[in-house]
Amino acid sequence: MNLVEAMVASAMFVTSSSCSLQLWSSSASWARQAEAQQQQAAKLEAALLASQAQLTALAGTAIAADCTAASSWLAAHLQSMPSGEGLVRQVSAEPGALVRVAVSDANGLERQRWLSPAAYGLCGSQPPEQGDATT
Repeated sequence: MNLVEAMVASAMFVTSSSCSLQLWSSSASWARQAEAQQQQAAKLEAALLASQAQLTALAGTAIAADCTAASSWLAAHLQSMPSGEGLVRQVSAEPGALVRVAVSDANGLERQRWLSPAAYGLCGSQPPEQGDATT
């Protein structure tokens, strides 16, 4: 092997090593970014589950006779809950007696759920008042 062949072989080795290191670095960076995005999505999902847990805790308690009024009350109740650090919760009463809960972060990642007060028994006939009992 003469000097020119050795120089070409070493140049090819250095070039291929450099390319391999760049590919490895970019794939490691992509993996870290994907992991961070997955953790943020899990944080958003946990915030939505907290809203749903509030609904479950209220289950069976008639809030209003009308489901539209119950959805308005529920939207205000869920909006007053703390949303978590770095998260923004938007709750709105929608047509059809539904409540839309959306949680987003500063990166633009968003999760949403549609909740129905009727499904949790929050609307319907209210229990009789203490003073309304007839004997």
